[in-house]
Amino acid sequence: MRVLFSRYPEPALGMASFVLAVIALLLVFLPILGIPLSVCGMVLGIGALATALFIRGSNLRWGLAGLAASSFALAVNLAVAYAPGPEVPNPERPAMWQPATDKAYVAPPSR
Repeated sequence: MRVLFSRYPEPALGMASFVLAVIALLLVFLPILGIPLSVCGMVLGIGALATALFIRGSNLRWGLAGLAASSFALAVNLAVAYAPGPEVPNPERPAMWQPATDKAYVAPPSR
């Protein structure tokens, strides 16, 4: 059963985590898609770190890079999702129309 864990396991979990983080950063304008992708990337990054810590000969690089990039992508997506919108309560806007005056309108003289 030693075949299941080779001496140099592939960095698949960390690499997948990093790829999901990059996609989540590209989808920063759609936080409803970017937040779940970055959370999935963080889960994969934690899995890659756990694999690297418990299997001798593994590498931490992809796991750390994926976890860091996913954390950054999650922070950016949450900042965009919870940023204040353009609506300001009680703004001082002028009316869209002019109020009617008490004077009757007099047309200018014709030539």
